[in-house]
Amino acid sequence: MSKDSDVEQAVKEIKVEPAMTQESPAAPAAAPATVSTATTVIAVTNGEKPMEVTPAAATSAIPAAAAAAATATAEQVQPATTIGGIELAATATGNGKANMDPALINFKVLYVLTQLCGLTMIVLVGTWIGQHFGGLGGTANPKLEFNWHPLFMTIGFIYLYGNSILIYRGFRTTRKKTLKLTHAGIHMAAFILTVIALKTVFDSHNLASPPIPNMYSLHSWLGLSAVIVFSLQYVAGFVAFLAPGLRENYRIAMMPLHIYFGLFGFVLAIASALMGLTEKAIFAITNPPYSTLPPAGVLANVIGVLYVVFGALVVYLATEPSYKRKPIPEDTALLNSSPANE
Repeated sequence: MSKDSDVEQAVKEIKVEPAMTQESPAAPAAAPATVSTATTVIAVTNGEKPMEVTPAAATSAIPAAAAAAATATAEQVQPATTIGGIELAATATGNGKANMDPALINFKVLYVLTQLCGLTMIVLVGTWIGQHFGGLGGTANPKLEFNWHPLFMTIGFIYLYGNSILIYRGFRTTRKKTLKLTHAGIHMAAFILTVIALKTVFDSHNLASPPIPNMYSLHSWLGLSAVIVFSLQYVAGFVAFLAPGLRENYRIAMMPLHIYFGLFGFVLAIASALMGLTEKAIFAITNPPYSTLPPAGVLANVIGVLYVVFGALVVYLATEPSYKRKPIPEDTALLNSSPANE
């Protein structure tokens, strides 16, 4: 009896072990069935109400949804826009409208305001000397010849000088070589007008009866200093950035100095112009006197305010980091090529 009991017990153990062995792989097989009944796939479309689909439908809906998303992305992304040489970066929005970079929008507004301020300044200087000081003349009339001085200094040494500083940021999509040549050309035009303006003021002093002493006022000292800084800056910039042969590391070292002294000379020109404007108003506006604020005096003060506003806008636009011009592919090709091939 004991042997039979042992045999039966052994048979039971043998039957139980295969059953337990077969149950362990059954667990993974049950998982898909559970997922298939409980999983819901949400197909999200662009701007439409989400839809619940079954796993089988989701498999066929994924390519269609991807294609729809790609189409929507292609419709929303707009290329960069350039207006007046100013690049306006576009970004996609939910409703498909392009949203321009706020920094570039601010730059464009301030750049246009700077140009309007500069042009108004030139018009008012012309009106001032035309209506209140007899207009323009030659060496036969030294007083009228002097009037070329404030006009040409305003056009060349303030307006053109300031625009030459802003040329790289105002026309940010233009090839850098073109900007270099334009920068140098505007500087040359400003220098020519400045030389003519200096000649007229020396003539008006030397040809007057009796002659007027030269270079005695603070205005003349600062004005001549600004012209010297401008001239040295032009020569140094031409040698460093336009003339071939200078090594690249020297150009990189020169750039901060070029930027600093360019702005320094411009600010010095603004200060000198303010002093000259005040000096002219005090000496020339006598009947009625300048102290009573006649129309000629009010106009002189308005011109001075425009000098300050124009100078402040130029310095801000030239130094604000977010307005800095970003390199374009043509710039990379220019840097990789030798100066002789530019």
